[in-house]
Amino acid sequence: MTGGTLLDNGSEAAAPKRHRRWPLWAGLGLLLLVGGAGTGAYAYTSHYADRAVPGTAIAGTDVSGMTRDEISSMIASKSESATVTVSGDATATATLADLGITVDAGATADAALKRGASAGDRLSALFSSEDLPVVTTTDAAVTDAYASSLIPADKVRARNAEIGLNEDGTSFTVKPAVPGTSIDPAPLARAGAEAASSLSPASASVSMTTQPPTVSDADAQAVADKANSWISQDVTISDASGKNSYSPDASTKASWITVSTSDDAAPTLSIDSTKVSSWVAAQASEENIDGVQGTRNVNSKGDVVATPVEAVKSQTVKNADALSTSISEALGKGTGYSGAFEMQVGEEKWTQRTIADGAESLVYQAAPNEKWVDVNLSTKTVTSYEGATVVRGPVSIVDGAAETPTVTGTFHVYLKYETQTMRGQNADGSEYVTEGVPWVSYFYSGYAFHGAPWRSSFGYSGSHGCLNMPVDEAQWMYTWAENGTTVVSHY
Repeated sequence: MTGGTLLDNGSEAAAPKRHRRWPLWAGLGLLLLVGGAGTGAYAYTSHYADRAVPGTAIAGTDVSGMTRDEISSMIASKSESATVTVSGDATATATLADLGITVDAGATADAALKRGASAGDRLSALFSSEDLPVVTTTDAAVTDAYASSLIPADKVRARNAEIGLNEDGTSFTVKPAVPGTSIDPAPLARAGAEAASSLSPASASVSMTTQPPTVSDADAQAVADKANSWISQDVTISDASGKNSYSPDASTKASWITVSTSDDAAPTLSIDSTKVSSWVAAQASEENIDGVQGTRNVNSKGDVVATPVEAVKSQTVKNADALSTSISEALGKGTGYSGAFEMQVGEEKWTQRTIADGAESLVYQAAPNEKWVDVNLSTKTVTSYEGATVVRGPVSIVDGAAETPTVTGTFHVYLKYETQTMRGQNADGSEYVTEGVPWVSYFYSGYAFHGAPWRSSFGYSGSHGCLNMPVDEAQWMYTWAENGTTVVSHY
């Protein structure tokens, strides 16, 4: 055949052999598709990490894509306009707060964001939707109070019977109940709940009715009788010796009783344990004794020659709390109580003071070499000592006149002047001024040793209370007795 080639098997020449590539391209395409989807999913979950996922609504309002702050702000704004229009026997516009309803915008927003808490939650949210409720709390007492506030002033409100203390505070009496006008708070509560849950206005129709009090006179009297029976119970605490005892009077026990009231039930009673504890503590303070550290004077041999201050053991009530608890529990059960204080007794404490040998026979038992001054108002003399040794005197003085006597007791020099102008009052109330008084050594208030150059003799009473001395003796005293030197004035 012209222009052709005849094959042995009678067929046309075979075409060149080709490789199959479509599975490779299909796999590559699938890989690109999966990679793109993964990138998109990552971007989606990242975007909604802090936002409400698609399909999220609150009280019918779509909040998809909103942040927590945006959701909270929206809820707060809507709740402000979610008022209740009151009609019927009273007209008013009540806010949610008026009705005791609080919208928790933050908690509601948190619930919205919880739908997308994890990456898996955000992806699954693409296939679902949810309308979340508003988180609220309600105080029924506020709702009741608002209902009562709608009653006109010229209408008598129903009042429960009450109990209270009588004028002298010793027993409880009943204040009678009064029937009157009331408004049922239920319609207001329902409308408030509707407004809060929908974040939109609602309405309520109210009616005024004549209502008997919830708590009758008989109900209150039963409670008063119970309180008075508590007051009548005997409460006694004895001291540790059993010789003395303490019992609260009726007004005290009445003050321990707390009366709790409610609008829909009779009053209830309880014992105020804090007040009981205060009373027990006050009685315990009468029994407590502060310890006193004793002082023993000993001579150089260590023999006790005098006890100027006796030691006193401390005593402290140790079971006041237990007594308070027992009294509270007993009265709360309508029974009396009798108990006793238990004391924690401390140890005696002593200090030992060594005195100069021979000082035990003197009016002041001084330590060895201790400076002190003996003012003997009977002999009108001043004698200066170091320990038990006389270093000067006795020196005759002029002490206070009968109308202005010199003070007695144990004192200490505290202030000195080489010279001073002294002012004061005479026994008749007139003023005196003495200039240039020399060598003044004060030992108590306005009482002092000082020179008296205007006197020619000594050994009698006649001063304004100071100890008048010859000038040279006053100078010696001023120089010798430093501040802190003990002065003992006696008869």
